[in-house]
Amino acid sequence: LLDKWKTRLKAGIENIKNYTYISNNSVQQSGSTNYLSNLSVAQSGENIQVLSATLNQDFKMGPLHLDTEFTYQNSSNKEVLPLPEFNMYANLYLKFKIAKVLNTELGGDIRYFSSYYAPDYSAALGQFVQQNPKDKIAIGDYPVVSVYANFLLKETRFYVMYYHINEGTGNRNYFLAPHYPMSPKALWFGLSWNFYN
Repeated sequence: LLDKWKTRLKAGIENIKNYTYISNNSVQQSGSTNYLSNLSVAQSGENIQVLSATLNQDFKMGPLHLDTEFTYQNSSNKEVLPLPEFNMYANLYLKFKIAKVLNTELGGDIRYFSSYYAPDYSAALGQFVQQNPKDKIAIGDYPVVSVYANFLLKETRFYVMYYHINEGTGNRNYFLAPHYPMSPKALWFGLSWNFYN
């Protein structure tokens, strides 16, 4: 932790014993693209180690701010416990006052994680399950970019955000779980008013 440079570093190694998960051995129906569900509870017989390191670095130059977070993580058993190797978040914004009373933030942020074979979501179980090994797809390697304006006037906060402004560009692999796409681009508004002095 380096307060002077606004740097925070966190690292760790986790050892997971007897990890329990839902395995997926679904079988494709003959003459069809559909799979006959075959899910079962399984337990890893070996210990799984997860190594992770996170670096937070904030920069400021006058009204210009840049807040960043970078995470590296690695699972010793990617079949049982898959994780994206790299995650990143960055927020670039201008922070200033209008007429000495209206606190203003104008900026944009980006979120990204590297490609990996994420667990599939089973709507019937309401749980995440392993992907079928015969039909695996990777998700990630796609940035989500948003732009926003935040305002604070005394006890009232309001904002406008254009979420996922880059939809339809790049590899278009915008999924948080296999077969479940992220929200499309949207314009959001918000208002918060505190009823106290």
